[in-house]
Parts: sequence; structure tokens; C-alpha cells
Amino acid sequence: MIRPLVILTTFIFFFSCDRTDKKPEPKIVNIPKQIDILEPDHDTLPNGKRLLDNMDSGMVHYYKEVVGSDTLKGGYITCYGIDDSTKYFYLRHGDTLHLLNQTPIYTSTHGLGTLEKDFDNFILTTVDNGNGVPFSYQVFDKHTGKNILGDGVYAWNYHTYNDSLFLLYDNHTVKYTGTHMERKKADSILLYNVASGRRQGFKLPKEIPYDSYLDLKKITKNNLTISWVQIMTDDDEKLVIYSR
Repeated sequence: MIRPLVILTTFIFFFSCDRTDKKPEPKIVNIPKQIDILEPDHDTLPNGKRLLDNMDSGMVHYYKEVVGSDTLKGGYITCYGIDDSTKYFYLRHGDTLHLLNQTPIYTSTHGLGTLEKDFDNFILTTVDNGNGVPFSYQVFDKHTGKNILGDGVYAWNYHTYNDSLFLLYDNHTVKYTGTHMERKKADSILLYNVASGRRQGFKLPKEIPYDSYLDLKKITKNNLTISWVQIMTDDDEKLVIYSR
């Protein structure tokens, strides 16, 4: 009887060790992609991008935002698209899409631009630069989707005079060296009349610091008034008046 008892005891010991050492199978957790968090619906645009609309992204971005599509004159629509890595801002007419701007998926949609004003042949958009930086503006031709001021150009501000839209921007340039961005300081400002296509250039005073915000204050037949203030300071704005 001793041998069978030893065998039974040994079997119970190894069986017990097997149950103790065996680790449970890991649970498979399906982590949703960021695109599914940002836009869970699957409506698509003519190019196959997912439509981004009425997005409440307070849990994802620095601040809460809601974006949507706008119906414009002439049957045009501004709308937003999204894929796994990028967000897009489009001007749409039927199935034709013109890409206006794009930005990485994790950045604010307002950085792409939102509709500011609608005109017969072009639209004006507002770009929210975030973190207390003043808004900037872009103007796009409806028929081509091209930035009327130039590819990647942003205006400081705009003003309407005699039913014409004027935009103020500068001639600074940005160059990518491979490791960082180099911004050449502007030495001139340009006033653009969207209706006539006329550009007027004006030299900036040398005393205006590099990191200054320019604003279009007033336009008359003979004069242009701008203001400047150094960003992130409490200084009062200073005026500069040019003859047109």
C-alpha cells in the first residue's frame, strides 16, 4: 500500500503546482484609433476621406471646439476631412474638392481655418493660432481653391472700403533648413485690394520689433493707417500713417 500512496501523493503535488504556476491568458484590449475618437461616424467625402463634422473634441485637444460645414453662395460648401494622421479643410462644389489647408490629426481644427465671410467669387477664412496669438486670415478663389494672396500666405487683418475687401500682410519669408525654421524679418507691408487685384507696398519703420503684431486700422482714398504692438507686452499700440 505504500507505493500506490506515494504515487497518488506525487500526482496531487504536481497537479497542484501546475494550477498554481499557470498564468491566465492576457485579455485583448482594443484601443480605438484617434480618428475613431475624433469622428466615430463613417460619412465620407468624394476622395474617400472621412467627413469631420460637429466634432466635440474637449477630451483630445487643448480646448473644446465644435466645427461644421458651411453652405456658401454658388452651391459651394466648406467642409473638413480626416484620416488616420491628418485633418483637412476643403472647399467643395458637387464632387469637386479643393484642398485649402491641412494639419496633423492631434492639432486644433481651428488652425485649418473657419469661414469668416462669403463673397460671390471668393471666401475669407479666419485662422485661430491659439495661445493668445491674434487671428490671421486667408482668402481663397472659389473656382480654383487657390490662396489669392499666395500659397501659404496669411493676412494680419482685413478692412472693407468702398465695397472692396482689403487685406494687410507683410513680406516675411520662412525657410526650412532641415533642422529648424528660419523666419526672415519683414521690411515691408502690402495692402491688397481683392476686387481690383492691386497690391501696394509700404516700408516698415525700422524701430518696429521682430515680434510685433500689425493691425489694419483705417483706409481712406489718400491714406492707410496701421498700428503695431510688440507681442506679449503691455505696451500701448503705436500708429503709422502712409500716403496711398
